[in-house]
Amino acid sequence: MTPRFASDESRRRTPRKGVFVVLAAIVLVVLFAFISFGIDTGLISLEQARMQNGVDAAALAASQEITAAVADAGENGNDPNSISITHAKQMAVDVAAANGVYLNADRDIVFGKRTYDASSGEWTYAWNAAPYNVVKVEAHRDQTDLTAPDGRVPLAFGWAVGVPSVPLVTKATAFVEARDLVVVLDFSGSMNDDSQFRAIDRLGEPAITENLREIFTSMNPNVGGFPVEPEYLTIVGAAPTIGCMPQIKVTFKGTEIYAESTKDLSNVVLEFDDGYRYKFDDLHQGTTGTFAGVGSYSGRVITKCWVKSGCNEASDGSGYGELFADTNAAVKTAFQVNNVPYPYASGSWDEYINYCRHDADVIKAGYRNKYGGITLANFWLAKKYNSWQTADLWKAPHYPFHAVKNGFSLFLTFLDDLDFGDEVGIVSYDENSRVEHTLNEHGVYATLGGDNISDDYATLDLIQHHKQAGHYGSYTGMGHGVSEAKQLLAGQSRDGARPTMLVMTDGLANRYPSNWTLPYDWDWADYADTDGDGVADYSTSDRSKQYAFYEAVQARKNGVTIHTMSVGLDADRALMSAIANAGGGIHIEVPGGSTVAEMQEQLLDAFGKIAAKVPPPQLVYELETN
Repeated sequence: MTPRFASDESRRRTPRKGVFVVLAAIVLVVLFAFISFGIDTGLISLEQARMQNGVDAAALAASQEITAAVADAGENGNDPNSISITHAKQMAVDVAAANGVYLNADRDIVFGKRTYDASSGEWTYAWNAAPYNVVKVEAHRDQTDLTAPDGRVPLAFGWAVGVPSVPLVTKATAFVEARDLVVVLDFSGSMNDDSQFRAIDRLGEPAITENLREIFTSMNPNVGGFPVEPEYLTIVGAAPTIGCMPQIKVTFKGTEIYAESTKDLSNVVLEFDDGYRYKFDDLHQGTTGTFAGVGSYSGRVITKCWVKSGCNEASDGSGYGELFADTNAAVKTAFQVNNVPYPYASGSWDEYINYCRHDADVIKAGYRNKYGGITLANFWLAKKYNSWQTADLWKAPHYPFHAVKNGFSLFLTFLDDLDFGDEVGIVSYDENSRVEHTLNEHGVYATLGGDNISDDYATLDLIQHHKQAGHYGSYTGMGHGVSEAKQLLAGQSRDGARPTMLVMTDGLANRYPSNWTLPYDWDWADYADTDGDGVADYSTSDRSKQYAFYEAVQARKNGVTIHTMSVGLDADRALMSAIANAGGGIHIEVPGGSTVAEMQEQLLDAFGKIAAKVPPPQLVYELETN
């Protein structure tokens, strides 16, 4: 009985052994498939990553050729769109090859134009359209010839499933970011200082007087008989009624007079500005003579004189001749302005005449008691520079303001030629600040229509062209301007554009909000440590400067890049450099040189550099297909 049971058990186990072998074979096949899949997937992923790195680097290299061409244009005045496509493509090919990736320059690299569609709020791409500010690079491994540099990727175990190779294509796009640029301009009164007599020591008398002459003729006001070249007051005496009476003319030159008669001069009495009189008697010098104070009265201003000649006489003293008085009324009569209204809203002929008599800069320049276009222009620049005081000064080339206006025009022209989609806004500051978006002066109306950061360069240029130094005020509230620009960028900057600020000044910040102070936990080293040693390289106790720096830091925290420009010898270079460092931008110095022409050239160059300071190329991986 026992053998039979054993035989039955044996028969039952034999089929089980067969099933296990089959199961093991199946498991081994599946395991092989998983391992093969894992290995090939790893190979594909590794190759794809290598190709992606290669096209990323190649796209950035090609786009850097764009920025290099723009930078060269800013430095040397070349065409900002002068990029060599052939050279840029070869640069991309070389960089990709250094990363082990093959590129076909004609097939795999394409340049185009990235622009902003205001209607949709999106950025669009037009390939093969100039000017170029975007480049797309594709790396192909999709050719059936596996020995080709762009052949398909062979798989280690793909043959087992009938797929010995796979195609791969990777793409990268790099673009030069468009900017939303707000230019923060100093409209303080000092922006005309380089056109005034006070600048003679630095720029020379010929240059200043020529500039003042040009200012006056540019404004072309009705000033009666005042000549362009200033002249002294000359009074013509009474016409002779009998043969022994002379015809006398007296010219008042401040501290001396010149007398001219048709008869010999007998005596001359001078009266000075303190009422003292001095008599030159028993003259034997013919019909002309120059007379001035002597002794302690040397250099004293003469206000009246009596000239005795022939048989003339006056009742003012024994032996006194005809009276001549240097009065405002006499000046207005001599220069024929009694019936000519003073040409502007603030000021008067009397105020101007008194200015020529007493102003220290006028006296130092040698124009005391001289009346005409040159001294009128200096009077307007020094005393009546606001737009509501002297409306025509916007027409006149007063410096450095005029050079800034010309530089800004060049800046807009550069951006227009570049055509990278940059948009611009203007903020001006003095003791206050405002966005310059509308012009409604001098019979001209223009507006940005609420789009205060705009690509309407023509309107922007027109608005700034109709401004003058001290247009609204006198002081330098730089922090107000930076704060205004920060708010403008926060409210109107486009997504996908780089918010950027350019802050310029010719002087020292001297205004801040009432009761403003730095935060209690402020640490200068957090924002002004340029060398990384943990110690601030800039700090100040001046609250006006603190406020300007603080507002720049707040703008930087909002992602704004801040460039700065200091114009003239009196500009606060330390503050402007610190703001640029804290703002991730550059600081450009415009020292001014020894002539106005040098300053203008430097400012044109500075604005060109800022316009050419495009952001570094950016990579983007998802593009809408056009």
